[in-house]
Amino acid sequence: MADVLDHIPSFGDLRVDDTQVSAFEAARSELAGTLDIPLEEIELGAVVRLDRGFPMIATRSGVLLRAEHAVDFAKGKPGKRGKRSKRAADAEVASSAGVDGMLPSVGDVVAVRVTSGHDMGVILRVLPRRTSFERWRGKNRGERQVLAANVDVIFIVQPLGAERDALPLMRDRVARSLVLARDCGADPVVVLTKVDRCEPAEVADVCGALRRLAGTGVRVIATSSLTGEGLDEVRSCIPQGSVGMILGESGAGKSTLLNTLLGSEALETNAVRERDDAGRHTTVARIMVALPEPCGVIADCPGLRSLPLVGHERGLARSFPEIVEASRACRFNDCTHLHEPGCAVREGVECGEIEQSRLDAFLSLAREMRVSAQSLDPDIRL
Repeated sequence: MADVLDHIPSFGDLRVDDTQVSAFEAARSELAGTLDIPLEEIELGAVVRLDRGFPMIATRSGVLLRAEHAVDFAKGKPGKRGKRSKRAADAEVASSAGVDGMLPSVGDVVAVRVTSGHDMGVILRVLPRRTSFERWRGKNRGERQVLAANVDVIFIVQPLGAERDALPLMRDRVARSLVLARDCGADPVVVLTKVDRCEPAEVADVCGALRRLAGTGVRVIATSSLTGEGLDEVRSCIPQGSVGMILGESGAGKSTLLNTLLGSEALETNAVRERDDAGRHTTVARIMVALPEPCGVIADCPGLRSLPLVGHERGLARSFPEIVEASRACRFNDCTHLHEPGCAVREGVECGEIEQSRLDAFLSLAREMRVSAQSLDPDIRL
C-alpha cells in the first residue's frame, strides 16, 4: 500500500486568494510586534492534515511540518498548570492579539511560526476563510464543527445496491448534504458509487430521481471504481487549483473512490456487511490529497453518521430558490404550503414549475430546523 503522505499537497497546489494574503501580511506585522518574533519566522501556510486535533502545515516556503495544537490560542485560556514551552506561551499571547476564537481545520490558511532547529511550528492565526463547511455537533447545548475550510466543491457520496440505501433514505441524505454545501458556498456534486452492483435500469431511475431532487446545476454522476465508469466526469469537477471535499457515511465507498482517482491504494479501506453495506470508520484523520494533474486537491473526512440541520436557513434558501421565490406570492405570510388557499407554491407544483420531491424535502428540512432552533438552550447563539 502506498503512503498517503506521498500525496499530501504542497502549498502551491492550494488556492489562496488576495484577501487571505493581505490578511497574512497585516497579521505578520502585528504579531511580530506583539510577540517580538522575527518577521522571517512567521510564514504563510495551509493545514493539509488534521489528526486527532494536531495539524500538519504546508508552508509557502516549501516546508511540511507538524504544528502545536491551537487550543490555548484559539480559546484564549491558559494551559494546564506547570512548565510550558515557549511556543505554547506564544500561542497564548497570540490569543490576546486577536485570533477570533477559530480553531484551525483542514484547508485553513494560517500564519505559522517556523523556528530554525524546531520540528514543530506554532499556528499564530487562522486567516479569513473563503468557505467553511460546518455541521452541528451535539444537541441543545451543541456547537458548530468546521469539517473543512476553503473548499470549492462538495462531493456527496452515496452507494447503490444495498437495502439500507433505499431511495427515500438516499433522498433525505442528499437533500441535507445539499443544504450544508450551499450554506458554505461550495458547489455540490452527487456521486453514486458501486453502480456495478445494480442493473442499468435501476441506476437510471435513481439518477433521475436525484437529479429532480437536486435541481438545476447540480451534477449527479454514477461511478464504479471497479469498471472506471463516471470517474473522468468526477475528475472534471475538480480542476487544478480547486479544492474539494468528500462527504458521506462510513461504507459509502469514499476511500475506494479516492484511491481510484489517485491511482494508488493510499487510503485504508475496509469490507462492509453485505446485508446492509454498513461500514466502520477507516478514515480517522482529515487529510488532503493532491490528485494527478490536471486535477486539484480533495479533502477526505471520516464518515458522518448524521447530518443534523441547525441554523442552516441560508443553505435551505439557496438549495430551493424557486420555492422561496414562489412563497413570496402566497396569500398568507405564514403559509405552510400544505393546504392554504392562494398558495403560490402549490400552484407551482400543479403547473409543473416546482418539483414535488423538492417541495417535500424543503418542507421536511424547514420543519426540522424550526424544531431544532426551539430546542436550543437560550444562551446558545447560532
